[in-house]
Amino acid sequence: MDRKLILISILIILLAVFSCKGKTDPGQSLDNQETEIDYSQSEEPEVFPEPEPDSQSNPLKNFSYSWSESDDMPPVVIIIDDFGNSAGTLLEGFADLPDEIVFAVLPDLPHTETAARLARKTGHEVIIHVPMEAESSSISPGTNYIKAGMSASEITEVMADFMDQIPMAIAANNHMGSKATSHRETMLNVIAELKNEGLFFIDSATTSNSAVFTAASELDVFSTRRDIFLDVPDISDATLKTKIESLGKYKGRNEPIVIISHCHNQEKLDGLRKFIDQIQDMGIKIVSLKKAFPEARA
Repeated sequence: MDRKLILISILIILLAVFSCKGKTDPGQSLDNQETEIDYSQSEEPEVFPEPEPDSQSNPLKNFSYSWSESDDMPPVVIIIDDFGNSAGTLLEGFADLPDEIVFAVLPDLPHTETAARLARKTGHEVIIHVPMEAESSSISPGTNYIKAGMSASEITEVMADFMDQIPMAIAANNHMGSKATSHRETMLNVIAELKNEGLFFIDSATTSNSAVFTAASELDVFSTRRDIFLDVPDISDATLKTKIESLGKYKGRNEPIVIISHCHNQEKLDGLRKFIDQIQDMGIKIVSLKKAFPEARA
């Protein structure tokens, strides 16, 4: 009888052990178990919203590059997004970067005007970092932004305000905007406003369903797009090494490589300086937008 009880006890213990295997620790975040997507290693993020209805009835044109048979590296354009929140030493540090670095300035921020003026004073090209509606985000693009499906008159008013705040801008790119940039009619109206002022558009490529190239082509306005987000997922040495190694895939491309980084803190500035030093040592040229794209309207 005792032996029988012992065997039953052992069996119960074994069942308890095996039933616990494979259970998730309640204290462990499920989000942390997901593989993080590095959006900068491909031309667009891996997961995207469905196309807008007007995009389905009017197929979007594909943005494409041209290639040669050479192993030459194309030049690099570096755009720094999100200026307007910071001034002082941090802003001055970014302004000390090579003249070819482009400042993308957000409107409606405490230091919008300061950042734009300092950029121009120190020889940097300035573009408007246009806040636009995202497909799904808990973060607002701003108090005043381009929404998918806005009327033409509303877009005219918003864009006129942005251009008045940053009058030295030669072009624009989108801040967020996965929803707005995928809406063809919206982008037609945005780019029409830019055309009236002789500006062109750089697609930050936050969605694979972007209607930017289609709209710009229809209006005969030059457009190009982002290739790499430099500081995604971070600006660590390991990430910079990966991004530098990834440049090899652009060998022989005729069009320049468009790289976007951000101005949020000293760490991003230090990382960008390292990146610039490294690629210049490799013989890769950094060029301004005007030099990279002489065919642009600006």
